[in-house]
Amino acid sequence: MSSDGIGLDVAVTVEVALDPPTPVASRRSDLGVPEAHSDGSTATGLVEGARIGPGEWVLVEAAAGGVGSLLVQLAQAPGARVIGLARGARKLDLIRSLGAEAAVDYSAPDWTEQVLQATGGTGVDVVFDGVGGEIGRAAFEVTARHARFSVHGAASGQLTVIDPVEAQRRAVEVIGIEQPYVFRQRMHQWADQIMAEAVAGRVRPVIGQTYPLEHAADAHAAIESRSALGKTLLLI
Repeated sequence: MSSDGIGLDVAVTVEVALDPPTPVASRRSDLGVPEAHSDGSTATGLVEGARIGPGEWVLVEAAAGGVGSLLVQLAQAPGARVIGLARGARKLDLIRSLGAEAAVDYSAPDWTEQVLQATGGTGVDVVFDGVGGEIGRAAFEVTARHARFSVHGAASGQLTVIDPVEAQRRAVEVIGIEQPYVFRQRMHQWADQIMAEAVAGRVRPVIGQTYPLEHAADAHAAIESRSALGKTLLLI
């Protein structure tokens, strides 16, 4: 499971022609392609569905996680300006290293004000909501008119619930949690796309830490404590 609650991967050692991703904790040169294939397909679909345009502000929750770190990078391709949300200095440093214009700690009581300040008071045009709960609801409050609010997870344990009447009043399009379930027919296409981007060096999968299979409990503890960066892999 990544720190954004998407899933825990088990990796088998293989040889691939890909430079190793820049490590955060533990490095393995053979892990970049599998990571790009799984979370990368999902992130590619989410970005396509959000219809990001040049100059738009994009807020990525759990931006130091497996899917989140890829969203930060992919959202920049059409010329968007990215704000990443995470908790703790290590995660914020990672988000900045991925090219985000701003990195905001959601544990700060004024984090929504920081987001608004970064956008010059206009709010964000796109939100990628992978956390849900209070964080997701607060993120909805900093959207601009005609924004897209894309829901893909609930790492907090609760989905973000948006009143349709309120969304209509603010002209915000809510792209619901059902979207990942209709991705299946295009997952292979998106996998090819993200793999090509990774091999070309335009996208960097983040493998934050790896554990041998017999230490799976330690891996889960790191995820549950929200100390994990990027993707957490078990090696067999």
